[in-house]
Amino acid sequence: MDVFYKNDWLPAVFTTLQLCLPSPAFAEEPLGEATLPTVTVKAKPDAKQKQEQGTVAQRSGSATKTDTPIIEVPQSISVINKDEFVARAAQSITQAVAYTPGVVSGMFGPSTRDDYFNLRGFEGTQYLDGTRLMSSNASYAQLRVDPYGLERIEVLRGPSSVLYGQNPPGGLVNMVSKRPTEQLFHEVQLLGGSFDRVQGSFDFAGPVDGRDDLLYRVVGLGRGSDTQVDFVEDDRYYIAPSFTWKPDDKTSLTLLSHYQKDETGNAMQFLPYEGSVLPNPNGRIPSNRFLGEPNFDSYQREQFAVGYALEHQFSSAIKARQNLRYADISSRYHGIYPDYYYGFDYDQGRLIPGGSFVNAGMSEINRYGAAYQDQAQTLTLDNQLQADLHTGGLRHTVLTGLDFRRFTAQRRRGFTDFELPELVLDVYNPVYGQAFELPSLQSRSRQQQDQIGLYGQDQIRLGRWLATLGVRYDWATAETVNAGKAATPQDDEAFTYRTGLSYLFDAGVAPYYSYSESFEPTAGTDFLGAMFKPTTGQQHEVGVKYQPPGYNALLTAAWFHLTQQNVLTSDPVPSHSGYSIQTGEARSQGVELEGKAHFDIGLDAVASYTYTDTKVTQSTIASELGNRLTYTPEHQAGLWLDYTQPRGEWSGLGLGGGLRYAGGNDGDLSNSQKTPSYVLVDASVHYDLGQLNSRLHGMRLGVNMNNLLDKDYFTTCYGGNCFYGDRRTVLASLRYNW
Repeated sequence: MDVFYKNDWLPAVFTTLQLCLPSPAFAEEPLGEATLPTVTVKAKPDAKQKQEQGTVAQRSGSATKTDTPIIEVPQSISVINKDEFVARAAQSITQAVAYTPGVVSGMFGPSTRDDYFNLRGFEGTQYLDGTRLMSSNASYAQLRVDPYGLERIEVLRGPSSVLYGQNPPGGLVNMVSKRPTEQLFHEVQLLGGSFDRVQGSFDFAGPVDGRDDLLYRVVGLGRGSDTQVDFVEDDRYYIAPSFTWKPDDKTSLTLLSHYQKDETGNAMQFLPYEGSVLPNPNGRIPSNRFLGEPNFDSYQREQFAVGYALEHQFSSAIKARQNLRYADISSRYHGIYPDYYYGFDYDQGRLIPGGSFVNAGMSEINRYGAAYQDQAQTLTLDNQLQADLHTGGLRHTVLTGLDFRRFTAQRRRGFTDFELPELVLDVYNPVYGQAFELPSLQSRSRQQQDQIGLYGQDQIRLGRWLATLGVRYDWATAETVNAGKAATPQDDEAFTYRTGLSYLFDAGVAPYYSYSESFEPTAGTDFLGAMFKPTTGQQHEVGVKYQPPGYNALLTAAWFHLTQQNVLTSDPVPSHSGYSIQTGEARSQGVELEGKAHFDIGLDAVASYTYTDTKVTQSTIASELGNRLTYTPEHQAGLWLDYTQPRGEWSGLGLGGGLRYAGGNDGDLSNSQKTPSYVLVDASVHYDLGQLNSRLHGMRLGVNMNNLLDKDYFTTCYGGNCFYGDRRTVLASLRYNW
């Protein structure tokens, strides 16, 4: 876990020793006093602490579930620590990973409902403290994490089923919660800016009543905000208390909990292709255009979670860990959606000119209404036993584990009739408030997913050679019950494994090779009620990691070749909204480059580049063969620099700037709707007010500007729908630490 060094940095301690020599006992006359020269003792910062300063993380607990240096792991890993995403004032996990290679986020624009990730061409799953945030494509009750409650975010690219069970092959995003600290820590922050955002947060931690065996932390946040879309708000209330009890030096128990309430709407607007990416006789539809109904559309979510992390050291060689979390999420979602059913020919994979509109002037669209009430409960448990052993010349870090997770979801939903004349809307001159018959929640469904996994891993060291071997066996069951229909059961089991080999050179270079597999028994059915088949994936990866001696930096490069069978994608038919289909087999291969460095002159640098070549290799639809996968640009790149003047007249003043590039991506497997590429500019300025006056020590003033040039761009298009990306936002913050 990274440390917040601006408060935990150990200053140099200066001690002056003046020793007087007394007269010797045998002297007849007292001797004159002798004074030794002044000796100044200067404490050096802890080596590990110095390495972890700035944006560079050196270790990961996610990739192997053991505390392992990143350079020793034969897998692509990116760690976004708190220093990095706080410097950019990230307001969502989507924004926090914006400069990470191999990751596509924000595919559907500025979502106020969920975070979406695409890793190496496939869906990226989300984890919190090492256990999965369970979800379903048939439920809007999905837990969303606020970045202010996190210490770091670790992105694992490539199949990770051996340690984490059922997952798509692209990878996963593991978020690590803030936890109690042994040192007193206090933070209060006020933030405000674009779209009338007003936000306050606090973070208090330390020992309870001076005890060193009982620690606490309380993190809280509240905000009120509009969004770039008319009539859509983004309000949130969040509180996360946690406690750590250390009865002895071998045992630690940390209780983790949080409560969060979101009151918002749907900032994802399904704009017609003609009028957004393609021209329209009436011009371009503005990015603030709302296509719903102000008095009907809303999204409300209430979630709470409670769990613990238990660790016990049996001996110097053996330790056990257990992580558990229970979460309950409820949501209420009402929305009016465009109906572009006649605007796209799915058999031919082409747009029908003017077909998305109901009038010849191409300004009016059909809409329909939907209402959802969802409830979901998740229980996740992970038991681990670690042994550090020596056999001959080999050193082993052996990990065995048994994990379990259960996800249950209940849904009620209803729709209005389609093609209601009272719901026709002129997207260029909208008039809201027409009366219409509200949808009735007549449809009911229930879903349950269970998984038990048994896994083992051995990290073997022989001299400079490092081998990582892992195996796993999964048992999974799922059952879906729709009202008035018989239950649809599903039982699957699978064996997966991974191997990896690294070599550590004296110069800090570590080349590696790895092979890994994924397995995901996908619960649920398609629109016609057919059960989904399990997905499987295989990946070969060759890479090199480099830590320049004497520098706080980490450079990585990786080439990967990844295949998946039974790929799950959104059903492109508008009337099948909320359902998915499987398209056969897909291949993804490419190159990822990343560099992070922290320099003593006050400069932090983050750079990344991604080349991804994806292809549909098997499909029941002939027109899709050979096409690119959805939401995956061929090229991506990012560069972020943040400089703080360390000394002199302008000491404490910092400037930051970044560039993000994304090539166009295809929204469907017909590859008929491609978005243009774009470049975004970000910037920041911040100042340590303590440099002005010692009474202001610990206060920091900052201004962050995302999409500084207010670039008008689209994240993706599919099925005749297009989504605007984030417009320019300016946020000012005042933070006080003590």
